[in-house]
Amino acid sequence: MASFRKEVVLATKFHIGKTEVENRADTALYNGIRYHLESSMKRLKTDYVDLYYLHRLHELVPVEEVAEVMGRLIEEGLIRGWGLSQVSLETLQKAQETVPVSAVQNLYSMVERDCEKEIFPYCKERGIGVVAFSPIASGLLSGKVTAETKFEGDDVRKFVPQLSKENLAANQPILDVLAEFSGRKGATNAQISLAWMLHKYPNVVPIPGSKNQERILENLGAWEVELTEEEFSELEAALAGCTVYGHRGHMESEQKGFRKNWDK
Repeated sequence: MASFRKEVVLATKFHIGKTEVENRADTALYNGIRYHLESSMKRLKTDYVDLYYLHRLHELVPVEEVAEVMGRLIEEGLIRGWGLSQVSLETLQKAQETVPVSAVQNLYSMVERDCEKEIFPYCKERGIGVVAFSPIASGLLSGKVTAETKFEGDDVRKFVPQLSKENLAANQPILDVLAEFSGRKGATNAQISLAWMLHKYPNVVPIPGSKNQERILENLGAWEVELTEEEFSELEAALAGCTVYGHRGHMESEQKGFRKNWDK
């Protein structure tokens, strides 16, 4: 197995609020973003952040204006780089042409593959890191979510379209493919889905989320699962033969997209 160097990257996000939007003709956008940053740094007990993300694009604030603020924060030494989340290629290009982007954090998994078309090639060509969130599709690909699973409180999975009872049943062929490969490799479904991603793209870093220590250790174990080129090709072909039911998509903003479910 190839050796690797462990590095800690301190990253955090911010939202653009109403005050910054209404008064951005003056210095409110810079002041607002800097306020969010300084508040985060105080909580994190640090004097700089490696990677500062715009959590969602605000449709009333051009991304170029955000990029200019980020460039200023980089010059001031408060951040080392900046990133975007859930963006289209068009938005990424506008940002990149203003102040080079360090990373893009978009939704990506075996069942959410829109980014393969444009985002990944663009980022790879320009040395932009890609951070794939929800790489196990909110637990779908683990095979541990069933029609009887209850999502309560602030559990975001209650809004994931692939996890509706109807779509869970319809997506079973994908889980069958994973189960076949996990049995063959002595791994779990989740580990196979992560190993697939690590094998497929050198510039993509999956960030599976979990509050469960056992699941966290299981996900880390995906590093030990190696797919041969033949196995990878076989897995790709098997996935290509499956239809995905339920689609979230990777483009969202403060005004539109998945997060609006919380306003209902």
